[in-house]
Amino acid sequence: MYQADIESALEIEAVSFPAPWHRISFETELLEDTSHNLVVRQKRAGEPDRLIAYLFFRLACEEMHVVNLAVDPAYRRRGVARFLLQYALGMAKKRGMKRAYLEVRPSNYPAISLYEKLGFSPVAVRPRYYVETSEAAIIMVKKID
Repeated sequence: MYQADIESALEIEAVSFPAPWHRISFETELLEDTSHNLVVRQKRAGEPDRLIAYLFFRLACEEMHVVNLAVDPAYRRRGVARFLLQYALGMAKKRGMKRAYLEVRPSNYPAISLYEKLGFSPVAVRPRYYVETSEAAIIMVKKID
């Protein structure tokens, strides 16, 4: 992701999460040494590329941590999020990471289903993790092999 992509990312964030990231969150992740990101763009002849999905994750201490994943609603249920996660897990494996972690809202059934299909399992719950909504977070982990 580039600075120029942040506007498009903010639009996707706004329709994806009850408490979307602010511009500063994207800017911070783009500067963080342990942070990595992947994007999917729609390419059409004669038109500028359009950002349709992104994934931010961190790699440190043999662990991958999924920080943010969102797909434009018009492109959901087409394998875009699965592709991003599988690609990131492959990168993590090549860099010696042993486990991948993420937090997900219990109400986000489509995401939980995807994560389980990719081999993530729930290991704990963080009560009131999402401050804006007081919703808990399910912590999920996957062994990277």
